[in-house]
Amino acid sequence: MTGTNHVAETLRRAVELLAHWDIPHWVVGGLAVQEHGYYRVTTDVDLVVSDVEVSRGTLVAHFSNTFKASRGFERRVVDRRTDVSLDLLPGGGVLDSRCPVPFPLPTIANELPQYVSLEQLISLKLGSFMAFPMRRLRDKTDVVELIVARNLPRDLNVHRVVRAAYEDTWDALQSEGPGPRA
Repeated sequence: MTGTNHVAETLRRAVELLAHWDIPHWVVGGLAVQEHGYYRVTTDVDLVVSDVEVSRGTLVAHFSNTFKASRGFERRVVDRRTDVSLDLLPGGGVLDSRCPVPFPLPTIANELPQYVSLEQLISLKLGSFMAFPMRRLRDKTDVVELIVARNLPRDLNVHRVVRAAYEDTWDALQSEGPGPRA
């Protein structure tokens, strides 16, 4: 069992609570990959927020007692009902100085999930892969699968620091031709 059946429930609860306190967000990670056209399993929620500390405190301190702090992870909370982890990522910043693409800064609080654009998602995924090529292979795979699933153009408006990596990936896919069908 992967535990994926509760991920959407955790996302919904989190964005509703954040919106109640006027805290904007962006959904990134596996849920955003799915939203943009490539289904894959994900077992956690990744939200970009304008202030990680305030957002974490708000989620943990809310009277509903829905979320609890995660020991050892200052940017993570856990949904008490579903046991799904929710990672809070710094809008306008990066998780590590080696990551070349900053997370976009969310500006609108909404009770519905707000997903980053496809261009932003691909930029973040490639930037993460470039910083940690062995540990973030899934990010590169997500980019490949999105290019294929969405038939994306070579001139997609990705972040300038990942432009060459995107074009190299696109060119490599074109040189392989159509892949095998399952």
